[in-house]
Amino acid sequence: MASNMAQKKRAAQLKLANSVVQTSPICKLPANIMLNIFRHLDVKSLCTASRVCRLWYNLVSDKSLWRVVDLRPWRLQLRTLWKAVRNRLSDSVTELRVRGFIGTSKKAENVSPSLLEEIRQKCPNLEKMSLCYCDMRSVEARCFPRGLKQLCLDHSIVPLGWFDSLRQEAFFPNLLELSLTYCTRISDKDLASVSRFLGTLQHLDLSHCYRVGDTGVHSVTANLKELKYLNLSNCPGITDLSLHHIGRHLFKLKYLNLLCCRQVTDAGVNSLVHSLSSLESLVLASCPEITNNALNSVTECCKQIKLLNISDCFQLTESCVDSVKTLLPDCRITGP
Repeated sequence: MASNMAQKKRAAQLKLANSVVQTSPICKLPANIMLNIFRHLDVKSLCTASRVCRLWYNLVSDKSLWRVVDLRPWRLQLRTLWKAVRNRLSDSVTELRVRGFIGTSKKAENVSPSLLEEIRQKCPNLEKMSLCYCDMRSVEARCFPRGLKQLCLDHSIVPLGWFDSLRQEAFFPNLLELSLTYCTRISDKDLASVSRFLGTLQHLDLSHCYRVGDTGVHSVTANLKELKYLNLSNCPGITDLSLHHIGRHLFKLKYLNLLCCRQVTDAGVNSLVHSLSSLESLVLASCPEITNNALNSVTECCKQIKLLNISDCFQLTESCVDSVKTLLPDCRITGP
């Protein structure tokens, strides 16, 4: 009896809610206007809106709303992520962002080979994928969708030799961007594999990878000739030798970040900029060995530079910086 009463009560509430929604002014808006409104909602809000009424359910199911799926605000366990992939992802998805549990007290995984295989099948047009704070020890690089153009593994546990599996087959033939920020297990050996098997890369972020040194940079410069963006900030093993390799091989480079590379000196900067006339952005902040000599070399060789960061380079004089500002009027200079 109580169960029947509860069911009747819920049915009455649902009928009332539907009648209110259907007579609401917002439901009289054209479908294209409603879709434009829904595009401003995050994934959770869209799922909530789909439960309001049948009209909204059909609108939320429109594929145009699911081209970019950002799940980073919520750390989802593997089971929940499976449900989201099966119910919401389709061939319209071009970008997927997921956040794991690394750095939290919760011991849970949210990435598995079978999940990545499901994503590969459901999202054949996926081009950008971000798996931040995830544990990659249980999955191989070749488990990822092959058509990716951008892969971000920031703050994730990427074990030694993880990229070696790429040698078995030409995976990631179109990959242009790879971000490994705070992947502290990445070493020179991994960079040898990356540079050997991912020759299409144009953007490489290795910031805070403290195991990376001159040997790894040599591998990168010898094989990744198309690089336009290289971030080596907070890599303490970088010396003038790395800058020599960069200047000798990466002629298309436009952005270089050397923040807190404390072993870099004037000799390295001079060798770097001599051949990089197309360089547009250079970060030398917190490189204490940099002096006026290096700054003069940048001014003479890099006429197209638009951004120069020399914060906390305390050996630079004010008169030299003023001279650079005069000679490079279109360059935004930060510091010292």
